[in-house]
Amino acid sequence: MAQRAPFVSLWSRDDVRTAVVDFLPTKAVAVLPLVAQPLRAAQTPLLVTAIRRRGKTTVPNPPTTRALLDSLLVGEPQYFCEKWERGLEQWIEVSPDEYTVSVLGSSMVRLDRYLVAHWGSHSLGLRHPFRGENLLVTRLRITMSYLDCEVRGAVGYAMLHGPDSASGCVHDFIAGPRFDSETTGSGVISLIWRTPNNVLVDGATPGTLYTVDARISRESVTSNMSRADVSVDGQLVLQGLRVPNRPLSALGLHNYSVGISQFRDIEVWYEKAPPNQVWFHHEESEESESEESESEESDSEA
Repeated sequence: MAQRAPFVSLWSRDDVRTAVVDFLPTKAVAVLPLVAQPLRAAQTPLLVTAIRRRGKTTVPNPPTTRALLDSLLVGEPQYFCEKWERGLEQWIEVSPDEYTVSVLGSSMVRLDRYLVAHWGSHSLGLRHPFRGENLLVTRLRITMSYLDCEVRGAVGYAMLHGPDSASGCVHDFIAGPRFDSETTGSGVISLIWRTPNNVLVDGATPGTLYTVDARISRESVTSNMSRADVSVDGQLVLQGLRVPNRPLSALGLHNYSVGISQFRDIEVWYEKAPPNQVWFHHEESEESESEESESEESDSEA
């Protein structure tokens, strides 16, 4: 009669499973069956133990691997980082006919938008998609600057998008910073936090790098809004801003008008939301975006 190897036999013990799940993140637990084929039989007990140890919701029924992993991922921090050391490997170039995209010294990306098909065109330069469903953003940290911008224009959008933003379009904004000359009404280019529009730096200097750090806290699973505390270069500027809860789909970089923007370090923290999370309706944000676009077009015509 064949005997199980001692290494595999260990996984049948509750104390061993408990020690493992208390130490490993969910993504590591998910790939354990790839280490050795016999571990596949131990995966379900391991995932059930992890759910109970971490105080998650009740064990899914039926306890499929996918359902167990989804339950474990709820509330577990996930992280995206871009320092441009690998060039554009993590990004999709969306509008090469309107932009020149350059990686500078493997530490910064530059977006030159030299063509606007029609005024008021939010055409993406670069897009990074996030994989997964019901992802809730908890923090955005980015270092950015602008070199050139039209008198009545906006550049340097670093926007988090919900799932209704198609791969080649810019819709379903969640939040993010940009440079523009319209929000303050003074014609001076300022650093702005969008949704809602609030001034971070009134009178931003061309070529100066600003580090924007937004920490976003969910109010509750029954609320469709979160609260954001936004700092610039380590100084808290805005506190308790309301941010719509939308399932995170992508991070997009673009210039609204002809101009040049630069982005250095980018970091995004996010987590899988509970299955009963209440989400903000995209139709509401579309309505506010339409009103803003009409206002900008009226200013341009004037």
